[in-house]
Amino acid sequence: MAGEKGPGKQRGGAMDIKRLAGLIQRGSARLLVIDSRTFSEYNASHVQGALNVCCSKLVKRRLQQDKVSVTELLQPNGKGKVELGRKQEVVVYDQSSKEAGHLSKDGFLHILMGKLEGSFYRVSLLTG
Repeated sequence: MAGEKGPGKQRGGAMDIKRLAGLIQRGSARLLVIDSRTFSEYNASHVQGALNVCCSKLVKRRLQQDKVSVTELLQPNGKGKVELGRKQEVVVYDQSSKEAGHLSKDGFLHILMGKLEGSFYRVSLLTG
């Protein structure tokens, strides 16, 4: 099921900016970077190759109720192809979160990371 961890899936925890930079420089095809900030913050600046995921109250509620899938969030306009279940490492970042263990249970980032963990090999929160 989408919310359960399958065999071989790992919880990533945290990733620092130096490790992320190294993965990006090596051109890791198994890396997916998700920017969960607002669209305007994403447009002002973002990590190279990052996908922006809308963080509105409506999207949060639809995600909680399983009315929208992770795939639909990551491919709203059909650009690129995200393959669920692949041994793909996902790194998520927002404006200010420091640790995945300290995210608000009602917050968008906590809900998003929970859904991602059910679909991808490893999910980490970018720190720093």
